[in-house]
Amino acid sequence: MKIAKDGIRSIVKVGYDGRVYKTFRGSDKDERFANEVRVLNVLEARGCDYVPRLLDNDPQTLTIVTTNAGSPAENSISKAKADALFRELAEEYGVVHNDPFPRNITYNQRMGRFCIIDFELAEVKADPKQLHEEEKAHRSLSWCGLTRSGRRKPENQDALSVFSSSGGWANSVELCGDQSIDDNGLVFAVSDGMGGPAGGAVASSLVVRDLRRYLPAMMGDFHGAADPESVLEASIRSLHDFVTRTGDNNDDLCGMGATVVCGLFFRTKVYFAHVGDSRCYQYREGELAQLTHDHTFLGSQFRQGKINEREMRMHPRRNVLNQAIGGGCQFVSPQVDSSTLDSGNWFLICSDGVIDGLWNKNIERCFSEADEYGHSVEEVAQRMLDWAFEESGLDDTTLFVVKIV
Repeated sequence: MKIAKDGIRSIVKVGYDGRVYKTFRGSDKDERFANEVRVLNVLEARGCDYVPRLLDNDPQTLTIVTTNAGSPAENSISKAKADALFRELAEEYGVVHNDPFPRNITYNQRMGRFCIIDFELAEVKADPKQLHEEEKAHRSLSWCGLTRSGRRKPENQDALSVFSSSGGWANSVELCGDQSIDDNGLVFAVSDGMGGPAGGAVASSLVVRDLRRYLPAMMGDFHGAADPESVLEASIRSLHDFVTRTGDNNDDLCGMGATVVCGLFFRTKVYFAHVGDSRCYQYREGELAQLTHDHTFLGSQFRQGKINEREMRMHPRRNVLNQAIGGGCQFVSPQVDSSTLDSGNWFLICSDGVIDGLWNKNIERCFSEADEYGHSVEEVAQRMLDWAFEESGLDDTTLFVVKIV
């Protein structure tokens, strides 16, 4: 490990995996250790995303393990900007840093923003938003995954999977269930195959099967990754290389490809990645947001406001992808991002068979009426599957509905 700081009050090391290890020493080390553990838990519970996330702590060695908040920014941030950031921390999240100087500011390149570190002297006040009475984040999921073959081909070329990880190995989880995500995360994945009767089914099966191999191997347990987004991106690129090689080595499978969309749900965040036109939606506070961007020319036109949803759906080239897992693509550039989880949020992770049958307003209606009438995830998932199949039904239709409880 590389030593990043060797001071009187602590020694900070950065591991090969990007995680930060801070060991407290000197006077009042026990109190400072306990305080930083408490403050980081409170900030996560209150939804602050520009501070390190606590991954582990050891009271015996007085060591905390956190995500990496970026590179020191003492020489690149003005005192006025640093003061504003510390003031925001106090006013928005009720935490007074008590060492508010630029030396405790970093810059996180992936997030594109400044972050705050070192909370051993910080003081927790009442939550200004009065949203969380507890000092630790608690999240559980209810979910249901369903799939149905389309009318235009006999074999279902979609695939889906949900799994956790332990010691670098995937643990299978039922397609419908309930589970806490406080201590370990869950991954939901959907893939839509292409490449003929044989190739499409093989490609989508390989994607969900080998995501279960690559992601746990790279991340270990789903509670200890320093940078889950980077690991997701690396896993997707590995999937692309593997599917491409498999197709190149088998004449019957040459050119096979697939889409992929997956979400890692852990504590207060979901980290998602995708390639192709399978989608992930989030429904929060009465509004539906499409988190993923279709890797199609029309998807780009839609995001730029040049065409509307109707024009995109009716266009003859709406399903022409500009990148896919395998499928003859030389390179892939996965979209990787994250979103905050709040109690009552709904998620839809699905193949384009669902989208063919359901407009965005129909998806929003399903979630809105579920909140109004208390529908379960199983009821919502079945309703969406049936509705999409009734309205279209030509393509395979696959989905996960997930609710944060």
